[in-house]
Amino acid sequence: MIYNQDAMRGLIEKNLLEFVGTRSDTNSKEERNIEKFFEKWFNSVEYFKNNSDKCGFFEIPGDYLDRKVPWCLLKGEGNDTVVFVHHNDIVETKDYGMLENLCLKPYELEKAFKEGKMKLSDSVKEDLFSEKWIFGRGVSDMKGGGSIQLSLIEKYSEIESFRGNIVLISVPDEENLSSGMRGAILKLKELKDKYNLEYKLMINSEPHEREDGLKPTLYDGSIGKIMPVVYVRGKLAHVGQIYSGLNPINLLSEIIRKTELNTEFIERVGNTTNPPPTWLYHKDRKTVYDVSLPISTCGYMSILPLRSTPKSIMDNLKNICIESFKKVIEDMNESYKTYTNIAEIEYKRLNWESNVKLYSELYNEAIRDSGENFEKSYKNLMMQIKEKFNSNKMTTIEAAIAIIEKTLEYVKDVSPCIILALTPPYYPSTNNNMLGEKSEEIYEIIGAAKKFAKDKYNEDYVVQSYYNGISDLSYAMFASDKDDIDYIANNMLMWQDVYYIPLEIIKDISMPVINIGPWGKDLHKYTERVYKLDLFYKTPELIDLFISKLLNNK
Repeated sequence: MIYNQDAMRGLIEKNLLEFVGTRSDTNSKEERNIEKFFEKWFNSVEYFKNNSDKCGFFEIPGDYLDRKVPWCLLKGEGNDTVVFVHHNDIVETKDYGMLENLCLKPYELEKAFKEGKMKLSDSVKEDLFSEKWIFGRGVSDMKGGGSIQLSLIEKYSEIESFRGNIVLISVPDEENLSSGMRGAILKLKELKDKYNLEYKLMINSEPHEREDGLKPTLYDGSIGKIMPVVYVRGKLAHVGQIYSGLNPINLLSEIIRKTELNTEFIERVGNTTNPPPTWLYHKDRKTVYDVSLPISTCGYMSILPLRSTPKSIMDNLKNICIESFKKVIEDMNESYKTYTNIAEIEYKRLNWESNVKLYSELYNEAIRDSGENFEKSYKNLMMQIKEKFNSNKMTTIEAAIAIIEKTLEYVKDVSPCIILALTPPYYPSTNNNMLGEKSEEIYEIIGAAKKFAKDKYNEDYVVQSYYNGISDLSYAMFASDKDDIDYIANNMLMWQDVYYIPLEIIKDISMPVINIGPWGKDLHKYTERVYKLDLFYKTPELIDLFISKLLNNK
């Protein structure tokens, strides 16, 4: 190992204070402040001053805020390469209230906390006065981990005949749609081809939180995320003639009840269990009050898969929607039968039919029924959505609804239906087992890291199969085949026009992953803090162990 504790603590602290002190609120123009921080850092490292072609700022294609990805390459001997990744954006800071002006100044914030200028819980006070924690926005999530990576590269750059290579990418927008990481994939591909790099491992340094037994945690994968949209078109009717219409709220409610916390979607992989689905939005399309049924309603849900593909999940959802449609039709007929019996009128079965389509199927219908007229209208709509979406004047769900409704306008069939689609963001699930033999060496090093931590710090590190907090490691590998890529492209709304993931390139450069980060608490809260012992000593030592063993440095 080539790690020196005394040299590193001061370096990490210096980088942390400057990094945290640079405001970079997510999804805002302030994210570009990071460029000034990195420009100063590049100029402070002798290696990059002498090798200016090995660092810079990669422009994210089509980014509406013109954000860039700071990157650098420490080029050593051979082709074996480790990739460092961290995100540099932070969540907003308004929750600090009257202390907001100090939230990016950790030691001044600590002083204000100790003076009682903000109400803190007893557990937070205990950490505050223990002197074992650093407080401030981003110290944990995740400029602490980023500062460790920067400091390690500085020290590695001083070593003559360094074996192997290290690429660092510092990405914006992780807290929103991960446009930084999705763009950085293109830079990783470019560097791989230019320098013939062989990517052996991607190391992220997101913080870990300790629960059972307060054990530190490593993660050798990252949970996935898909956001299915369910749009239901009903049949308009006056409430006085309720049986002549079909209430889409009734139908979507049935779907929600069959999917919310549905245990069919729970997976157990390794030692990780994903949570069941939950709905995040449900609203009808009425804009004014009247005495008619709503013509349509829409909602979207969050599903966090471990191994299931988007296609398998959507196939399951489609079956649930079909069964829900049939159930609502039967319930309506039972109700109508009772009504006609009470009213002493003739009962005739309501002849609704279950009608469930994927968006790709609806799109093809519009092409078939309306051809160029639809294509022209669709193109114009996407231009409008891109402009509004990129200026924060339209949300993802508003864009999804606009696309589905515009497509429905060009389909001849106007009967009640359910439309299923995917909406951004999409995070593929990743785990080293997906790469087979390519990950065997990583598992050996994980074993060595656990032994090192036990011997030196008497700590039993836990290895979780998936990081459950959503991370940029989702874009380090893609093990599915071309059919899955095509399925996502055909059913993901705004694909290519506004939102895109270079899945083919990810598949080409796929590499094992590990998340090694310091212990953090209260992420996204005004009591956010990072554990000093991890930040300054344990985490950088463990990362250094991985580097040393993987690249054969002694």
